[in-house]
Amino acid sequence: MMGTNPLDLLADQQRAEPPAVTELHRRFEAAVALGLQFQDARNALGWSQRELSERSGVRQADISRIERGTGNPTEATLHRLAEALERRLELA
Repeated sequence: MMGTNPLDLLADQQRAEPPAVTELHRRFEAAVALGLQFQDARNALGWSQRELSERSGVRQADISRIERGTGNPTEATLHRLAEALERRLELA
């Protein structure tokens, strides 16, 4: 419908989504946010993914997937990355 507010359309779509789809969206958004935090910390140190890989023992390809929000890292992997970046990891 012409003239409809896009935010209203989005809200309507979200209300119509099954709970499982809503949960998938929530998990995806959380994964992207986590990945961006790791990427920001790495960039703040001026490190490449390769350098973080060497310092953490986590494969560069895995770091790339985590930073893009498409990985499925273990808690141990996240702790290794956080330790290499000298950051504290808090999982909720």
